[in-house]
Amino acid sequence: MFRYSICLFLAAIIQLNSCKSTAQSNLQESNEMGMELILNENYSGFEQEEYILIKNQKDLNAFYGKINRTRKPGLTPPSIDFNSEMILIWCGDSTASSYADLKLNEKVDILQIHKLKTTASKEENSFIVSPFSVYKLPLSTKTLKIMK
Repeated sequence: MFRYSICLFLAAIIQLNSCKSTAQSNLQESNEMGMELILNENYSGFEQEEYILIKNQKDLNAFYGKINRTRKPGLTPPSIDFNSEMILIWCGDSTASSYADLKLNEKVDILQIHKLKTTASKEENSFIVSPFSVYKLPLSTKTLKIMK
């Protein structure tokens, strides 16, 4: 009887450890201007390439609500202090096969975001994805300009 209870206890521990939610990859990459990559994922649901600047929790929750429509379990929105930070989201179109590499340059009156060219993979895949990346930036009143 004791042996069966130990086996049942071990099976429960193994089951609980294997049921973790989506693991975030490519986290905590940053550049010199304070732009920090906090999430890369393969499906956003957007059909056109789009840049979204989010400055409040309501808009962040709305974005995560849209991308979580087809995910079970859904992604959890990151905790952001919107008094000192803002979020920049890049959503690729359905022809994008990799994440965007963005670089932030701060000028006198604008913040410039440069989309760097990514090297294409040698293997062409037939998966249809619309990748997206979530970046955390310091809060700024400067206008944001996207340079392609």
